[in-house]
Amino acid sequence: MTRPILSGRLARWSILFNQYEITYTPQKVVKGQELADFLVDHPLSVEWDLSDEFPDKNVLFIEELPPWTMFFDGSARRNGAGPGVVLVSPDRQIFPFSFVLGETCSNNAAEYQALIIGLEMALDMDIIQLDIYDNSKLIINQLLGIYDVKKEDLFPYH
Repeated sequence: MTRPILSGRLARWSILFNQYEITYTPQKVVKGQELADFLVDHPLSVEWDLSDEFPDKNVLFIEELPPWTMFFDGSARRNGAGPGVVLVSPDRQIFPFSFVLGETCSNNAAEYQALIIGLEMALDMDIIQLDIYDNSKLIINQLLGIYDVKKEDLFPYH
């Protein structure tokens, strides 16, 4: 049984395909055929009992952990920049970190550096969910896409 072709674009492609003996098969049909072929190639043993129940009901249980929290801040000085990061675990353990960067940069660049260091630390600690806070309205709004990045020195960080 063939389906009527509804779209004009599909009709044109079908005509072009027919002159080369190419047939169009919808993707859903292909997926269903692959499953049918797999089941034919891997039949179930007659000895297997099929059941709708799982022997261990916790198989479908997913525990959603609360997120970690990260506070970051960066400050620029004449002799370098000093980013600070505080990670707070869901059970309220506090992990403070501070760094000294030998390069001179703007306060906003130091804020971005603090953010990047904090994110790298979170990745290294396999933190999956993270709420992020900073006191710089500019940096947060640039990250959210509310503000455009206008200073060229911030482009690489953003």
